[in-house]
Amino acid sequence: MEERNMKKIIWAVIAVVIIGGAGAVGLSEYLNVYRAQTAYAVVPPTPRKTITRGSDGKKITDSQGRQEYSYNHTFKWVMVDGQKRTVAFEQSGVHPTPFKPGSYVKAEVSKTRVTKGPFSVGWQKIPAKVRAQLK
Repeated sequence: MEERNMKKIIWAVIAVVIIGGAGAVGLSEYLNVYRAQTAYAVVPPTPRKTITRGSDGKKITDSQGRQEYSYNHTFKWVMVDGQKRTVAFEQSGVHPTPFKPGSYVKAEVSKTRVTKGPFSVGWQKIPAKVRAQLK
């Protein structure tokens, strides 16, 4: 009888460890990829316009069969808390309009991606603490 109880306890401990490990991995993924903060950046020089391709290397078209193009920007973001982060953003569409170099953009940025935006923003709309670091 005691041996049977020990097996149950061992299996319960193993299950808790597996569930805890999966939870830790999930939390880490969320914190790195999806948890975003407001950030601002100066638009760098316009990158070269390229044909948009999927992860399989095939050209991407819209629902009407028109070729999509991309601008692959690399922004140096300043978070509202003062942290700096370099995160890329692909702007794509049939006729994408690049951001104006030297202008300012605002976005929600995680550690690895832009989750919302970027949107053009005026200098006066940027918090003073961030403006000092964007100069």
